[in-house]
Amino acid sequence: MCPETVTIIIPVYNGGPFLTQAIESALAQTWSAIEVLVIDDGSEDNGHTERVCRSFGTRVRYLHRENGGVGAALNTGIAAMSGRYLTWLSHDDLYDPRKVEVQMKVLNAQPGPCVAFGDYATMGEDGTVLAEIETGSGYRSDQPLWAILEGRINGCTVLLDRALLERHGGFDIGLPTTQDYELWWRLALHYPFVHVPGALVRHRVHEGQGSRGRRHIEEASLLWMEMLERVPEEKAREHAGSELAFLLRACDFLKVTGYDSAKQGADALVRRRARTLRAGIVLSSRSPRAASVAKAELASSGLDLAFLLVDASLDQQSLLVADPLPETLSGSTILGAPIDPQDLVTRALAEFDAPILAFLRQDVPVSAFWPAFSRLLRDPALDGIAIPQEAWPDADPLGALSGLIVRRDALTAALTRAIETRGDFLQSLGMSSRLHVAAN
Repeated sequence: MCPETVTIIIPVYNGGPFLTQAIESALAQTWSAIEVLVIDDGSEDNGHTERVCRSFGTRVRYLHRENGGVGAALNTGIAAMSGRYLTWLSHDDLYDPRKVEVQMKVLNAQPGPCVAFGDYATMGEDGTVLAEIETGSGYRSDQPLWAILEGRINGCTVLLDRALLERHGGFDIGLPTTQDYELWWRLALHYPFVHVPGALVRHRVHEGQGSRGRRHIEEASLLWMEMLERVPEEKAREHAGSELAFLLRACDFLKVTGYDSAKQGADALVRRRARTLRAGIVLSSRSPRAASVAKAELASSGLDLAFLLVDASLDQQSLLVADPLPETLSGSTILGAPIDPQDLVTRALAEFDAPILAFLRQDVPVSAFWPAFSRLLRDPALDGIAIPQEAWPDADPLGALSGLIVRRDALTAALTRAIETRGDFLQSLGMSSRLHVAAN
């Protein structure tokens, strides 16, 4: 057999009216080195499934096994296949004739082992296309865990070298509805997943599929939590810059699913990881009490926060340097106003060794701070994010820095630029950084 033979495995249980079309679409592939292997997973349809397969003669290999589920049927096919590469086709779905050829060309163009996956279209029972699902938007093949954690993969779009399964194992038959995603996860820890654009698979939506309902949601929730808890720290950093940023992005996906227990578990992981992330807060306040309240509210975010206070008091009675100083402010460095923005940033950089600094007023709500902070963590392309704030009736000593949450590297670069060019620091920060204004 040709060394680049691709085996198309079709697992089937009671093939019904769609099996013939699926087999025909597999046989119609423009890639000449094709093996079509149907695994009958204990069909109980008076021999209909077997008769359909036998009607194609030697063009289709047919194997029968006791019913064990899709994962078991696929494992049987993998053990029996003659080709080097494999892809799988559900018995009620269809392949575009170019599916295998397009993906094989992409696979062969890669520098090393990888997994190909792509877009797909949904269709009705009569084959009418309902929608095209584009799965590659915002995706990078060198960050393959997102293909799995963000639910981008339709199993029938996948094509891979059998050797990858020989190294890492096949489908887990103990997972009736998520056996594919568990396998993709194991592979994504080792290999790139390359997105191939174009809907080369048509996924049929019909009543005969039945509903996976609560069982699937419970199984998927457990799987997602297991994946998030076990992701290696270095992989999280490669994919998002930090473990916390990785978890925040995963939470974004879980919010739009029905995987409630996974979402709750992920939120708990976020809070746990947040305690390890240090941030420096430059806080302007008009009284010791207001400063104490603001510190407590910001600390409720769970982050490891250090504070530098800027005195914005309007009279002698509300000075932050009170006697005695409230215990909540004990040990905090307090700067008097007014203070030049460049001098303030220089002092803050010297005060904190944190990777992110925030310049906030006493009245900033944690409900605005945390979403903006997490947005900055999730998006490595952003240098900073600004929280819109209403102007104080009197001058804010933070000035144009007020409400800004910014990466240390961006502040350092802007400061260096301002010093070298003898220019305005705030203008330099705007020119050298990619800033985003958070929505109210």
